[in-house]
Amino acid sequence: MSIRRFLISSIALAILPPAILRASDTAEYIGGSVKAIPMNSIGFINTDDAKILKFNYGQAVYKLPYEQITGTEITKGDTKHVLKKVPVPALFGRRKETLTIRYKDASGAAGTMEFELAHRYALAVQDSIAEQKSAPQAAANSEWWGDKYWKTNSNKAAWEAPAQTAAQTTPATPAPPTTKN
Repeated sequence: MSIRRFLISSIALAILPPAILRASDTAEYIGGSVKAIPMNSIGFINTDDAKILKFNYGQAVYKLPYEQITGTEITKGDTKHVLKKVPVPALFGRRKETLTIRYKDASGAAGTMEFELAHRYALAVQDSIAEQKSAPQAAANSEWWGDKYWKTNSNKAAWEAPAQTAAQTTPATPAPPTTKN
């Protein structure tokens, strides 16, 4: 009998940590100006795409281009209370935070999305959004070392500009006179 209890409790403990970790990577939409997402929808925020932030909830996906995101903010989530007086500590250090994503839609109207999620997940999403927003700017500012040696489509204007200016600055030389004998 004790071996059976030991095996059952060992299996339960082996299955429990992945379930806890998976639950900590979920985000709950708790409010904002997006009417397409139902309140209290639970899903996952996907930042793998280089151009679009995705919130997968149920069978649906809400997409927001990174270029429309104007800012993010993490605020401390509400603490649970017993009898509205005694605060209850978060189990296993998994406290909830509120991630607010501010954006401007295609028409220029300001909007927000608020998600409740684990602290470490909120930080990871915020960092990913910051990286994705800075990546196009960094790529635009960086110059490839081969641009000064090879003519490519990315540096076509630089190669054509000197040729055009050289043609404009060189004076036209008259043809030498021909003599008829």
